[in-house]
Amino acid sequence: MSLLEFIVLALATWRISSLFVDEPGPFRIFIRIRELTGITHDMDDNVVIIPDGFLPSILSCIWCFGFWAGLFWTLMFIFVPCWFYFALPLALNAVAIKLQR
Repeated sequence: MSLLEFIVLALATWRISSLFVDEPGPFRIFIRIRELTGITHDMDDNVVIIPDGFLPSILSCIWCFGFWAGLFWTLMFIFVPCWFYFALPLALNAVAIKLQR
């Protein structure tokens, strides 16, 4: 793995983790996914209740989700190298967000 590939996969890991854990997403899709696991949100889309369980704990912690997302990207990079190109838009989006902030 080259340094460039590592950076792209790292940024993609952060971006996908941020989407699932912290953001509502288009049409509130990520909120709906979190709510399917029992996580509840207030009217401002802030997390209010996180029930016990594997999925709620993963979808409420960016550190936890980041591990699984990183594992996913690693396995895809090893076994299906073309998946790298699915990580690239996420990495570019992560850089754009950081530059905007």
